[in-house]
Amino acid sequence: MFWNPDHSDDDDDIGQEIGFSGREGILALIDCANYMFSENPDGSNNFKVTLELVEAMMRNKVINSEKDLIGVVFYNTKHSLQPVDEIECAAGLIVPKNTSLFMPLSNPSAESIKNIIDLRGSEDFMDFKRKYGHSEESNMSDVLWFCSRIFTRCGYKLEQSSIVLFTVNDEPHAAGSYEYQQTFIKAKDLQQLDVNLILVPLSSDFNDRKFYREFLCTVANENPNEFHFPCYQDSRERLLNRIFRRDFKKKALSHLKLQISETIEVGVNLYSLSRKTRYPKRVMLLRDTNELVASKKSYQTVSKEDCSPTYKPLLPGDQRKTLATGGVKVTFTVDEVVSMKQIFQPGLRLLGFKPLSKVSPLNHIRSSLFMYPDENNIDGSSVLFRALYERCLAKQKAILCLLTMRRKQHSKLVALIPQQNCVDDDGEPFRHSGFRIEFIPYAADIRKLEAFERSTPDISEEQVDVFKAIAKKIRFKYNPAQFENPVLSTMYTNIEALLFDRVNHVEYDSTKPDDDRIDAKVGCFVSILQDMFGEDIVNAPKKRIKVTSEEGSNSKKPRTIADVNSTSIHDAIRNGKTGSLSVAILRAYLQQEGVEGISKLNKAALIEKLKEYYK
Repeated sequence: MFWNPDHSDDDDDIGQEIGFSGREGILALIDCANYMFSENPDGSNNFKVTLELVEAMMRNKVINSEKDLIGVVFYNTKHSLQPVDEIECAAGLIVPKNTSLFMPLSNPSAESIKNIIDLRGSEDFMDFKRKYGHSEESNMSDVLWFCSRIFTRCGYKLEQSSIVLFTVNDEPHAAGSYEYQQTFIKAKDLQQLDVNLILVPLSSDFNDRKFYREFLCTVANENPNEFHFPCYQDSRERLLNRIFRRDFKKKALSHLKLQISETIEVGVNLYSLSRKTRYPKRVMLLRDTNELVASKKSYQTVSKEDCSPTYKPLLPGDQRKTLATGGVKVTFTVDEVVSMKQIFQPGLRLLGFKPLSKVSPLNHIRSSLFMYPDENNIDGSSVLFRALYERCLAKQKAILCLLTMRRKQHSKLVALIPQQNCVDDDGEPFRHSGFRIEFIPYAADIRKLEAFERSTPDISEEQVDVFKAIAKKIRFKYNPAQFENPVLSTMYTNIEALLFDRVNHVEYDSTKPDDDRIDAKVGCFVSILQDMFGEDIVNAPKKRIKVTSEEGSNSKKPRTIADVNSTSIHDAIRNGKTGSLSVAILRAYLQQEGVEGISKLNKAALIEKLKEYYK
């Protein structure tokens, strides 16, 4: 067995956080009255649009968090259909009047998504009028009670429960009626049960003042004056947004102690704010039965006794790891390898303080982490952490530490950068108060590249101004939410096309540049660049020309200064085609004319020298 010391364990630091941290239950509550099936001025159908949104929700959940549960409930139906599953009936789920359970709360699957697709693709929605019917007599109190019963009877402990309501009716019950009062009593019950209610208004002229503003504020326990009512277009885009992103544990990456001195320690938690989304894990299947194949690794030693090899399991204490260095294989035991990796115990060891200006962003070697105090680990950590944070922020100091994430891992040099809370234009925080952990390199990690030590060509101020104008023309505000991973997007799109028998599926790549927009903005600079730098030269592949000398052997005729045609060079200068001249011809002509200091100039500098000499 060979030990690779160059193996990076950066991915292992973050990879152990991946896991499952509780299920989320989502119920799509769809209004099925006649006004949902009437044709809109643009030719669309509100019920069909709702099914498209539900399908998008289910497809996103399959990718993001396949353990979550999704169900579909119809209300304002004429018939009250009982659940198909007998287990649901035995559990005590009684469907109220004018309500139907279309899909029980379960994990999203290809079959459930196909049911939504078939219902949406049918002209009469699979005879919906005869099977379910339409009415406007549903009691919202009974419907919400039924949804809360579905959550409690699903058979799983849900981390979060949400009801997504689709409707165009902005006043389901008249103000002051008995049903109105009962619905608000049920809203308080949903608040106590910690059930979220998300409204998707399917009309642009939806009047939230009639009923739903006060109702949603009661469920969420918010002030109506400060409540932001959802808009139809924003709600629709949020549900249709396809971000192929996996859900991860919403918990701390690691619980550590920040050792300030030998007697003072602070409990802290580390969080990962960004992570590379990878492909789903591949599994091995048996070809005949498609059963999962479980693989186990075992080390065995071979001994030859009685002229036949004998295999015995190799215990961890008998294993050895080798490292080839200097032409010699050095052998280590497993304990020696662990002791070389683990010099310090897991935690943060304070090394000193440096000004923030000394922490260069060029030394960023991997994604940063976020540190916050952990009061459960050590009492009083929040007070000491807050005092340390405020003083570092006031004096603009960074803390240099040695970070050991967990046992059997290498220690890393980090800088703790204090940062303040910042919010965007919508009032949502995008940067939180605390310490940002930046990984900085050791002395052995810094490379010296010869490319940076070479002399750069001379550039005029006019050339710099031109490219400043070009950069200003095509400048845009960067936001990572604008770009999706094209590899993951293509993979999942092809899988869905294969699963749902889609032929003409479209693969959208958000990373492709908008060539038409760029050409419209910087097209005027093309002629300026040609006059300033000359035309681009496309070097064709060199062909070997067979030249036979008098002796019959192949020989190359060397180019001399006498071969340079001065007339052709003068014509190229007058016609603005100096870019077609090679570097050898330019250098040979300038040497012939006695121009000095051209031995280390590139082509652009040689053309400038040629133009100056010609003037």
